[in-house]
Amino acid sequence: MQMPSPLRYDLILWRATRGREGALREKQLDLARVTAGESILDVGCGTGTLAIAAARRGATVRGLDPSSALLARARKKARRARVDVTFELGAGESLPYADDSFDIVVSSLVWHHLTHDDLRASARELGRVVKPNGRVLIVDTAAGDAHGGGFDLAAIAPRLAGVGLDAVESGPFDAGLRGIGQLHYVLARAA
Repeated sequence: MQMPSPLRYDLILWRATRGREGALREKQLDLARVTAGESILDVGCGTGTLAIAAARRGATVRGLDPSSALLARARKKARRARVDVTFELGAGESLPYADDSFDIVVSSLVWHHLTHDDLRASARELGRVVKPNGRVLIVDTAAGDAHGGGFDLAAIAPRLAGVGLDAVESGPFDAGLRGIGQLHYVLARAA
């Protein structure tokens, strides 16, 4: 999959959210129940808006993305926001972190891009790096959504138990996004 330039990436999200990406990210952090002092990993962080919002809440945050260009933009945005976020190159299928490293792992609008094998590997990795009783929040497209090519996060939620994650909540995520379609969220807790 070809990623747009970092500026185009942010412009697409700005248009899709009608300039309210910050509110979208705050809603995601509320769902994940993020509080100060927690350690958070943002898998597929893109240009870092969600990671930066988490850092503003007093969390210790790492953002991971396979695009060095998006990460460069994320670092600039974090400096401009005057928050400390560590951004690293990598992918969810093979996380470069020790077991039980994070209180919360978030992944937003990434999973519909992954192959079936990469989805399984990513789910295993998220379950591996989250601490016992930690939380995992995934937000992505829902069934029948044209943007996601038929990807359905709701159908994946029950399968998370196979990697040690128990779905606590799951349902529609009203993001009010244009051109992206209906979103769904899954909040899971590590066993």
